[in-house]
Amino acid sequence: MTLNPDRLPVPDSLTRPLFTLRRQRPEDNALDYEAVMDSKEELRVWSDSEWPEDSFTAEANLEDLHMHIGEHDRDKAYGFSIFTPDERTLLGSLYLSEVAPFLDNYDASPDQREALARADVRVEYWLRRGTDPEFERQFLEAVRRWLAEAWWFGSVVYGSRRGAETQRSAYEAVGLREVVRLTSKDGARRFHFHG
Repeated sequence: MTLNPDRLPVPDSLTRPLFTLRRQRPEDNALDYEAVMDSKEELRVWSDSEWPEDSFTAEANLEDLHMHIGEHDRDKAYGFSIFTPDERTLLGSLYLSEVAPFLDNYDASPDQREALARADVRVEYWLRRGTDPEFERQFLEAVRRWLAEAWWFGSVVYGSRRGAETQRSAYEAVGLREVVRLTSKDGARRFHFHG
């Protein structure tokens, strides 16, 4: 599967007064790792897992970056780093991914599958611990405009896992509404799609 069947040019950055968003790079590892470990409790909620573990290393983080960069190169998923405008502090990451493979681990009714089949891409992001809610709102609004104006996706859904109430509040603050809520096949996880 590919997010870019027509091989269109892929946008690689977005610059706004409050932040710079650009394609992930291996040389960002030190800043990325610092942000990950500074926000590990938030990321465990975001990922609905134990990641990143207390023992997570910079080397393991670099492996993750290389995996995301490889997916980006293959148009399987697109990963972006979110920085302060001067690019000295990493504020989080943004991912654009396919919806269909996600469904393999979740129970979904035919109606839910049909609703998600209409989505061209799933957006997920995390922001560093202590991020101001107003920054998040402005970030989301800018990303929504960017996806509408610079990308080819017709239908976009925004995802969050079960404990991410703050992120869902941000979605609602910019006018997104929950369209599908899925529960994992083992009943242990939940995933929310907003559109």
